[in-house]
Amino acid sequence: MKQLTLKERRIMTKAFARRYQQATKKQKTLILDQFCSSTGYARAYASFLLHNW
Repeated sequence: MKQLTLKERRIMTKAFARRYQQATKKQKTLILDQFCSSTGYARAYASFLLHNW
């Protein structure tokens, strides 16, 4: 799998964060799973990023 550049990860984070912040708890789980698999971030860090973007 190709590694994403920092710029690509920032663009993805911004897009996912918008969805994540408006989602229900059940939807957040699915978004977080998808975001972690796309970026390679750990769940705790990914959750922090999406919540605080």
